[in-house]
Amino acid sequence: MNFVVLYDGGVLAVWRYSLAIAAVSALVSAEWYAAPAGVRPAMRNAGASILPGGRIVAPAGDQYFTGPGPFGLAVSPSGKVMATASAGQDASTPIVMERQKDGRWQLSQPAALDSPGQFDVSDWRGVSRGLVFSGEHSVFASEGASGRISLVDWSAGRLRSIDLNQGGANRGYAGDLAFDAASGLLYAADQANARVAVIEARSRQVIAWAPLAGAPFALALSPDRRKLYAAIAGESGSLSVVDVSDPSAPKVEASIATGSADPSGVAAAGSQVFVANSDADSITVIDGATNRVEAEIPIRIPGLEQLRGVRPAGMAYHQPSGLLLVAEAGINAVGAIDVRERRVLGHIPVGWFPTRVTVDRDTVLVANAKGQGPNAPFGGSQWLQGSLSVFPVPKADELPARTAFVMEANGFGPHAAAPQPLPAGVRYVALIVKEGRTYDEMLGDIPGASNGPAMGSPGLARFGMRGYVDGQRQRLSIKDVGVTPNHHAIASQWTFGDNFYADSPSWPAALEYVARKGATVAAFGVQPRADTSIRDQDRASQFIREIQERYVKTGAELPRLLFIHLPNDYMAAARPGDGYPYQESFLADNDLALGRIVEFLSRTKWWGQMAVFATEDDTRGGVDHIDARRTVLLCAGPWCKRNFVTHTNTGFPGLLKTIFRLLHVPPMSLEDAAAADLADCFATKADPAPYHALPVDKRIFDPAEASESPSPAAP
Repeated sequence: MNFVVLYDGGVLAVWRYSLAIAAVSALVSAEWYAAPAGVRPAMRNAGASILPGGRIVAPAGDQYFTGPGPFGLAVSPSGKVMATASAGQDASTPIVMERQKDGRWQLSQPAALDSPGQFDVSDWRGVSRGLVFSGEHSVFASEGASGRISLVDWSAGRLRSIDLNQGGANRGYAGDLAFDAASGLLYAADQANARVAVIEARSRQVIAWAPLAGAPFALALSPDRRKLYAAIAGESGSLSVVDVSDPSAPKVEASIATGSADPSGVAAAGSQVFVANSDADSITVIDGATNRVEAEIPIRIPGLEQLRGVRPAGMAYHQPSGLLLVAEAGINAVGAIDVRERRVLGHIPVGWFPTRVTVDRDTVLVANAKGQGPNAPFGGSQWLQGSLSVFPVPKADELPARTAFVMEANGFGPHAAAPQPLPAGVRYVALIVKEGRTYDEMLGDIPGASNGPAMGSPGLARFGMRGYVDGQRQRLSIKDVGVTPNHHAIASQWTFGDNFYADSPSWPAALEYVARKGATVAAFGVQPRADTSIRDQDRASQFIREIQERYVKTGAELPRLLFIHLPNDYMAAARPGDGYPYQESFLADNDLALGRIVEFLSRTKWWGQMAVFATEDDTRGGVDHIDARRTVLLCAGPWCKRNFVTHTNTGFPGLLKTIFRLLHVPPMSLEDAAAADLADCFATKADPAPYHALPVDKRIFDPAEASESPSPAAP
């Protein structure tokens, strides 16, 4: 592999691999898979819900809404009280439920969380996955980045804390917890400082520390409570075995390689220890007596065995049935594993993105981080509202039907008919990724296209062609102004999607994958964050200059995949002296840069063989009447349909699937393999008409004025 950085500001990186495209074409699966939603938009229902991206969830058992993003789950010793730890953007707090006489659970707000005299909610600094009961009416809850663990005692109506920022370390991150009720000892993972704290629960004092080889993500105690197991994430994941027989002097007695960089859960039962490997889709079985790996239990999808994406996470063992129950975050299910036979028996459908599972007697409780589907179209942290699924431990005769539903709901059922073909004339793909806008904010004012109406809400199109620029009482506000003329013109000239959703992929990982499979890739501006100190005009100019100098003038072969990052529609505070008199000026900068890049590409010799996709990296909790994740998708180029709107319910995995197909690259994961692609965006004949970039309103953004102002990060 050759890796070349040509521009360290816009950042053009080129990957080249010697593997021929023809050699990998044969690896593409002969069977065709697609998410089941079709053109139905994301929608939450009491039974089955349609997810953004086209999958379906219909959880087994009873469902209860919790706070946003529950990543912790615990049940009291009696089984009558349950708590989840909700880690939403605006509400980070334990949610407590009590079981009623009829068996159902009812929300019970602890007094300690509702009494200003006892506890000011502003003191609460967050919640991580650590959550354990210390009695019937109190829980220890890790606060994450504050480095604290809070004891919430609602019988006494108070909250007390334990600070892990001691013992010569600071900036601790309080993670998973394990509690030995018999001895009154609490074990806490400090992820930031790669150690475990031993805490005397009654006095809330740290009595010892156990340094580890890496950041501990998940903890579990052995049945005899003499060993603590810590799953260590990193380049090569492992399981640390800590001897806590003398809690005042804990010591690591073994470090066991798990074959996964992302061990995401650990459970101990009898003489065995189980480690969930999120990136490998497997469970490592370890002999607790010898600290040796006994077996590896793979979790595979029939027909797609070579791909990963099940993402096993939290686990719980049910002694009477011998079942290890595994939260499968990637496929919205709980896997049932026979640990004696060491094989997966089936899958039970639960909510969206399950993270933790526990068993109380014969009842299974599952925390679903994203709930049961879209539940807040208007953004904010509530769009991550979670849920709890409660159902009996599954019986063997129930598993086949439930497994069949999980397969179909995720799009894992192969189609007999051939997939819709993509044009063979497309050889080059340009992917332009922007930042932070929903569909309605940008394109909600487009009534439709030649093939019918679009699902938009004009009243929400604040960045549309009758948009609003807010002067914030410092300068004149502007109404009914065209904020994004090029976005609208590109949508009108070619194809746009009104049922496309953001799901925050790792673009660098996808680019490297394409390169490994034989295609050259050039990436411009791959950055970990949106840096609005650099103008998108400068990014566009640098991209155009690099393509002209390296490929147009020299006649060199253009890379098969071009990636361009234009983040300024993320917006920032107005900088009048730098050419941005309004926050919306950044959007106008972004719009013009997009138009200039498409115009430039449309005048190159490669245009006749090119497809251009433009989308947003995320939606930042924006406003949309369908779902807060629905975002912009533009498809431009000679082979794209003219004035067409695609209603296919898909998202980033579907976009990647389309790009992979165009470049003759096999699927990367279960997500893109089973996603609905964008084949309906393409025509059977090419129309090589170029694009003419439109000017932006100079009252919002004047590129000439902006170019005269120095930029601290300009090339």
